[in-house]
Amino acid sequence: MLSPRIARQLFVATVAPTMDYASSVWAHSCGIREAAWLDKAQMVGAQAITGAFRTVATAVAEAEASIQPVQERHAQAATRFWINLRTLPRTHPVATLKVKVCRRFVSPMQRIAQVQGETATERMEIIREYALPPWRNRIPVSCDPDRERAVEEAKRVNGIVIATCSSQRRGMVGMGGVVRDTAINKDDEVVASYSITLGLTEELNLYIAELGAIEMVLRCMPSGLCWRDVTVMTSSRSALEAIRRPRQQSGQQIIRQIYDHMKRLEDEGHSLRMLWVPAGEEDFALGPKAKAAARKATEGECRPDVPPHLARSTRIRLAITKQRQTRTLPERVGKCSKQIDTALPGKHTRTLYDPLKREEADVLSQLRTGMVRLNSFLCKIGTVESDTCECGLASETVEHFLFRCAKWTAQREGMLRCSQAKMGNLSYFLGGKAASDGDKWTPDMRAVRATIKFAIATGRLDMDQKPQAH
Repeated sequence: MLSPRIARQLFVATVAPTMDYASSVWAHSCGIREAAWLDKAQMVGAQAITGAFRTVATAVAEAEASIQPVQERHAQAATRFWINLRTLPRTHPVATLKVKVCRRFVSPMQRIAQVQGETATERMEIIREYALPPWRNRIPVSCDPDRERAVEEAKRVNGIVIATCSSQRRGMVGMGGVVRDTAINKDDEVVASYSITLGLTEELNLYIAELGAIEMVLRCMPSGLCWRDVTVMTSSRSALEAIRRPRQQSGQQIIRQIYDHMKRLEDEGHSLRMLWVPAGEEDFALGPKAKAAARKATEGECRPDVPPHLARSTRIRLAITKQRQTRTLPERVGKCSKQIDTALPGKHTRTLYDPLKREEADVLSQLRTGMVRLNSFLCKIGTVESDTCECGLASETVEHFLFRCAKWTAQREGMLRCSQAKMGNLSYFLGGKAASDGDKWTPDMRAVRATIKFAIATGRLDMDQKPQAH
């Protein structure tokens, strides 16, 4: 009786990793019988999340519960494995391994190579076994969660102040920044600024651009200056956290370069620290200037002079997104669900089920799948002799039960208050996307809750109800 959100979290965090352990090794030999075992576990998980009937097709139950099918999880694991393989240093024995074509015996590595052959990995970044030795000092990083205190701290900084920013638009990723010396510049004056186009959005992301902006300005710091305090400010928490705790993450090579620059500055007598400043703060004058410099790098026909390394995080994200776009329900499965919701499978089912209690989720899953404790379905499975509604006017279908049955007129007031014009529209009241809805469609949770409240008030879908004989 857990809520759908908690049940899904438990499934994703405990059940799915156990089922998929080392799937890159054995997924290629997973036959029909083994797949059936995994599908049983998937069905149990989907039932625990939504409360759907056991007779609901596994693909429909997975879509309603918003959990990935086994095959999709295995494909994503293979994609991550293949891309991670290409980020190993050239000195690693596996990095130089050549996968030869063998018809007599095809190894798991060969099968992954055949499937992932179209994934571009030629200029992949190199990620080493560790970012920094444990004895190296870490750069002091300040990330005050309070926005006002963070801005006030940024305004009190003295010395050389560097504000960096990144921009992603028009299919390009760029970075920029400005430098101010508090000893000679006013609050809105800068000593220097820079704008650099990094590459395409298919190769890089804003996180890599932020790291690159910090590395670039530290690299260009002139030598021979007297002892100064150097403070780098950025609005990217992810970049600062990666610099504070460098690991085997994407952008590791840039982080190593940042620490090399820090050592050079310390050897010259300077001190370096980094500070988080929230984006869009007009009180901090350098922020808008850094943003303008970054946007300049993505204007017009800007192109990088040297092709950048592909970011592992971006390559994995794009490959997985491409795999998700091809996911559909099987042709002969879920006829009722497809009529109600043309967006299945989709992320909107989380919006539908996560705010609900378990009892409410049971009701919604019954109505959306068509396998419900109404006479139209109970007659099909032989529980009752007739599919006629108790009102005697028509078959007791989901549509008749929600909109036309005269027995429940009083309980239907909440649905009428939501929208009288859409009474009779199953998709609208059950949170589905109709064929006429546009791309920016979102489910109306007010109507969905009114429908669930109506069904619970009638008591018609209660588990302990006795079948009606006619």
